[in-house]
Amino acid sequence: MNGTRIITIANTDAFRHLAERALSHEKWVIHETRNGGVAALADLSENPPDILIIQDVCQEPTQFEALAKYTERCPATSVVLACQSKDPDMMVKAMHTGVKEFLFEPVQEIDISSMMKRLAAVRKVVNKGISSSEVMVFLPCKGGSGATFISTNIAHILAAEHKKRVLLMDLNLQFGDAYLFLMDHMPPSTLTDVCAGFKRLDAAFLESACVKLRSGLHLLPAPKNPVDAEIVKPEHIEGIVALARTQYDFIIIDAGRTMEPVAIKALDLADHVYPVLQLMLPYLRDAKRLKDMFQELGYSETKVRWIINRYSSKESLSLVDAKRVLAEAYRTVPNDHENVSQSVNQGIPINELAPKSHCARSLSEWVSQLLPQEKKQHDGFFGHLFGN
Repeated sequence: MNGTRIITIANTDAFRHLAERALSHEKWVIHETRNGGVAALADLSENPPDILIIQDVCQEPTQFEALAKYTERCPATSVVLACQSKDPDMMVKAMHTGVKEFLFEPVQEIDISSMMKRLAAVRKVVNKGISSSEVMVFLPCKGGSGATFISTNIAHILAAEHKKRVLLMDLNLQFGDAYLFLMDHMPPSTLTDVCAGFKRLDAAFLESACVKLRSGLHLLPAPKNPVDAEIVKPEHIEGIVALARTQYDFIIIDAGRTMEPVAIKALDLADHVYPVLQLMLPYLRDAKRLKDMFQELGYSETKVRWIINRYSSKESLSLVDAKRVLAEAYRTVPNDHENVSQSVNQGIPINELAPKSHCARSLSEWVSQLLPQEKKQHDGFFGHLFGN
C-alpha cells in the first residue's frame, strides 16, 4: 500500500483537521487537504488522486453533475463522500455519479483510517490482477422469475461437476432463502456475522462463516431476518468480494429485486449481471425498467446478460418480442416445471435429482460454456438463445 495518494476536500476546518489527524501516522499515505467541497473538483482533473474524500451536503443537481463529470474524467479515483444525510435516494444518486463509499457525520478518526486501509487494499488487488475469478450477479426482473433457482444450481454445477472453488452469496437481504435450494436445515452463520466482524475479515474468517456443502460449494447465507440486514453496508460487500476474488474461481451473488445501495455495489463489482425474466408482459415491462437503470449506471451491453427462464416456444410472446425490448438475450432455460418443483421442494439441486431433465442439461451446457477450455462459440442472437 506504499504511496497511496489521498486528497481530502473539506467544507469545514474541523473535518479537514480530523482527516489530517486520522492519516498523519499512516506511512503508506501521501495526504493532501483542500477546502471547497464539490465546487473544488474542477482543479483536480490534471493530477487525480488514488482516493478522494469529499465533504459536502450533496442535495443540489449541480453537485451531482459535478461529481459525475469528475468521475467520468478520472475513473481510477475511488471517491468517498462524507455527509450527514443517510437518505437512500441521495445515496443512490451519489453512487450513480461514481461515489464508491460514504462517511456519515459525525465521523471519527478510526472511521477514516479504517476505510482508507480497506480501499487501498481493494485497489491493490484490482491493480495487480491477483485473481482471474468471475463475479456473477443474478437478479429477478420480477418476483417469481427463478433467479435464485438458476444462481444456486449454476453454483452447484460449477463446484460439484467441475471442481471449481465457488462462493455463493445470498444478497437478498430481506427475504433471502437460497440455502433452501441446496440443503434441508438452517445455516448456523450468515452474511450478518461477517459484516459484524468486518474489521477482522480475512480468508480464514470468511471461510469459517460459510456453509460448506457436500458438493464443495461455499454458501454465505442472507441475514436471518430483516432487522439483521441493516448491518450490511456497501463497503462490506466490496471488501468481501475483493477478498473472495483471491480465494475462489467464481463468486456468484443472488441479489434481491430492491435496488438499494448494497445491491448496486454488488452490480458495480460484477463482471457480468444476469437479470432473469419470463416471456410475459409484466416481466418484459420490468426488464425494460432494469435496462434503463443499467444504462444510467453506465453498464455496457456486454456486462448485462438477459436470461429467459421457463422458455417454451408455445408462449404467446416470442423471442422476437423479447428482442424488441432487450435488443439481445444471452440464453434461455427451458420450461421444466415438474422437475424444477421437485428440486425446489426437496432442496436438492436439479442435476442430482433429475440429471437427464431438459433443465439440468441446459444448465450443465451453460456452465460448460463459462469455462474457457470448454467454451463453444455461438454466432448471433439465435445462436445464443438456442445454444442450450
